[in-house]
Amino acid sequence: MKNSTLSALLFILFVSFSLKAQNNQNKKATNGQNFQLTDQTKESINQTGFARCLTDENEQALQQQYRNRADRTDFENWLAPKIAEIKANRASQRSESQQVIYNIPVVIHVVHTGEAVGTGPNITDAQALSQIQVLNEDYRRLAGTPGGANTTGLAVDVEINFCIAQVDPNGAPTTGIVRHNITPYSNSQTPADPTDWETRPNVESMKSVTQWDPTKYLNMWTINPGGNPLNDLFNPGLGGLLGYAQFPDNTPNLQGLNPTGGMASTDGVVAGYYVMGTIAEDDGTFMLDGTYNLGRTMTHEVGHWLGLRHIWGDGNCSVDDYCADTPNAAAPNYTCNLFNNSCTDDPDFDQVQNYMDYTNDACMDTFTQDQKDRIQAIMASAPRRAELNSSTACSISPTVYVTTALPENVTEGSDCNFQDITIDLTMSIAGNASATASLVNTGTATENEDFELINNSVTFASGSTTPSNSVTLRIFNDNFVEADETISLSVNVSTTGNVTASSNVYETMIINDDEAVTTTTTTDIFFDDFNDGDVSDWSFIDSDGDTNNWIPVTLTDSGLGAGDISVLRSFSWVSTTGALTPDNWAITPAIDLTSVTGSLQLQWKIAAVDPDWDVENYTVYVATSNTITALQASPTSFNESTLDGINTLTTRTLDISSFIGQTIYVGFRHHNVSDQFSIELDDVRVSATFDTSVQTDVNTSTPDQFNLLTSGLVYSTDVTTGDIMTDIDNTSGFNYGCATVAVSRDVATAGADAVAYNGGTDPAGYVTAKTFDITTANASTSDAATINFYFTQAEISAWETATGNTINDLFVLNETTGEVVAVTNSTFGSDYKLTANLSMGIAGTYYFGSQLAFLSNNDFELANSISIYPNPTVSVLNIKVDNQNDMPDSYKVYNMLGQLLIDNKINNTSDLTIDTTPFSDGMYFIKISKSNRNLTLPFIKK
Repeated sequence: MKNSTLSALLFILFVSFSLKAQNNQNKKATNGQNFQLTDQTKESINQTGFARCLTDENEQALQQQYRNRADRTDFENWLAPKIAEIKANRASQRSESQQVIYNIPVVIHVVHTGEAVGTGPNITDAQALSQIQVLNEDYRRLAGTPGGANTTGLAVDVEINFCIAQVDPNGAPTTGIVRHNITPYSNSQTPADPTDWETRPNVESMKSVTQWDPTKYLNMWTINPGGNPLNDLFNPGLGGLLGYAQFPDNTPNLQGLNPTGGMASTDGVVAGYYVMGTIAEDDGTFMLDGTYNLGRTMTHEVGHWLGLRHIWGDGNCSVDDYCADTPNAAAPNYTCNLFNNSCTDDPDFDQVQNYMDYTNDACMDTFTQDQKDRIQAIMASAPRRAELNSSTACSISPTVYVTTALPENVTEGSDCNFQDITIDLTMSIAGNASATASLVNTGTATENEDFELINNSVTFASGSTTPSNSVTLRIFNDNFVEADETISLSVNVSTTGNVTASSNVYETMIINDDEAVTTTTTTDIFFDDFNDGDVSDWSFIDSDGDTNNWIPVTLTDSGLGAGDISVLRSFSWVSTTGALTPDNWAITPAIDLTSVTGSLQLQWKIAAVDPDWDVENYTVYVATSNTITALQASPTSFNESTLDGINTLTTRTLDISSFIGQTIYVGFRHHNVSDQFSIELDDVRVSATFDTSVQTDVNTSTPDQFNLLTSGLVYSTDVTTGDIMTDIDNTSGFNYGCATVAVSRDVATAGADAVAYNGGTDPAGYVTAKTFDITTANASTSDAATINFYFTQAEISAWETATGNTINDLFVLNETTGEVVAVTNSTFGSDYKLTANLSMGIAGTYYFGSQLAFLSNNDFELANSISIYPNPTVSVLNIKVDNQNDMPDSYKVYNMLGQLLIDNKINNTSDLTIDTTPFSDGMYFIKISKSNRNLTLPFIKK
């Protein structure tokens, strides 16, 4: 009894351990988006030594990666009525039953690592092209070919033609076979062979950067799969892979992505180079497997790409492949036994000749009518399939296209310069008449404001592909606070002949680097996103001594963030040994805070990768020493005992203002956890937040420069300190060209906090010590703008004390235009900004004082020869001139707010009489001008 009990307990423990190991293995496969093998694939490896097809596994990985991707039920519910319509049309012999003959352009990506053509994975053109022949034989059931054998009596012409691409995505001629010299991104399983692809994420990443537009091409990739066997228990590779496809879907805008983003960027078919093509066309250069050498691996995988399922329904006798004319099958067939009936309740034999079974290549020769209907429905409706029949990639015609690869992004500067990009155009083949091409923008950026196209007219002589010139894309720098903008260029062609324009759109994004200036400024003291892969300045300590520690990892379409990201990773479980009890430290380099003011914040992003195994624990320590003892003793720390439910990178923060003036280290410790999966750390940041300063010192030798070409808001700051001077809202949209802003006078150069303007002696009429100079390349005296001028609280208080005025009494004078306006004031943190609404352009020197300062600066000679009467006046105000030689040129009348009411020229004595009846009662000022001399006098209207 005792022995029996012990045996039972041991058995239970063994089963428990095995299930745990299997769960963990499944967990790892799931979250790394590796292939999680089905029972049928495992049996395929046992039977043949190969994983015949990994499309089911790939679909499972895609559904885990893209949660909104339709599952099997939803997909079939979407597809079923489309198939039913095809069948109904055929049954009623309606015209719609004439099914379309589809033409699919194919590009074959031959991925190698530098081998000579005809060596290893760098297969010859002849081998690659022989696959196109096989596809056409099989899908068109061509008589006299292996694809036309029809040993089932049920084979049909699927009416799908495959053609090798003649035109690349830019419009250039191509052979349709593209060779990529790419070293696999990670190759740790079989270090002796650095040429093999060992993980699905690596292959998927490679596909995304080499793929041609999947709405115009069927992308095929040939690779050298290797590493550990696919069924390795602890660390599976891709050893034994024959091929896999990306199944169609009905979610064209998955998670807001465009039809060529996200999972669309990997759409296509993958095969080992040794099953691409047929030995029947071997010219002595083919490198094919001894068994799978007639090209049926790609016929099978393209069938999946077109929506077909395995004939056993990827299950057993009770699971449907949704094709009634393919008899039920319990499992894949590996031999060409025409009399095998794996489902005894079905009288029909397994259809081992069907391309969607696992028999050898020579056995296969059938697609059925139901399979054809299914394919036709997919080609008519599925994203990236329905568009292919309209693709012109298999025929070449005289087409003008852009050969220059535009940068994905251009970060605009904040000065008066620009960035030039030379754009070259060419023609695929010569046309039969001359043609003129130009580029047209349809993006959000505005031509001649954000950019311009120089020499944007390119001619091609008849019979020539040589362009007359290049086009220059000039992107202007500016200071505008605006969103990022796109330049989307397409080609326009004018000709009397047969030349056409490429339909491609060539895009670049203008990245705005200007932000609104706020009362506080945040700047990064330290930041590491690990994207450069260099962590040599970090310290890593494996305190538990198991040789596992934090490591930098690049994750492709990780689900933790947008696209590819790099992180630091620490494991609490690994496939080779199982559970770990980590005590792993990642410690930053020294972070110097000795000159920092304001407040300090530590920020990082964290994730437990597996949502089912996410009870991780970590602690963050901050100290002035990088020793473990010092870090653990620090009172400033952050601990998270569980990341339950977190499977995306989440931002955490910690206030570390107490360390201002010191040098610190930050330690990230993964500990007090076992047997989960892994934790990911990213975007470690230490930032300081402090009050934004206002520029007080003269900086005319280094003025802020910027292009002011249209309407918009620009902030002007000192080029050295970043201290704010002005912001200008160019409301009129006038093109000022290159503008500059500078503080042109300060307390030191003025000699006092408030000084006289134009010789005034009354302190109440003194102006502020600080003045501003604004210059523009293009002048205007009639365009509106709103300018905020920034002053410190000390500058304003000093002027108030010296003049006896208050900030509410301030006016601004543009000395160049003579415009005087009242300013409104508002706080900017503890400082001020003075807002002026101007109507006579922006160029000039700006002074700030009371209205008295600008309306009492009278010319001495004018004051002796000109006067006004009666004062006060009820209706008419007269300008009295002592002699005709003193006749003034003009006059302006202002109210107490500095608003201009009248602006008249004086041509004769009749112009010296002014009607004041429209004025309300109160005080006004009249400014009388002669040549460059002015006289300002107050008057009262009763």
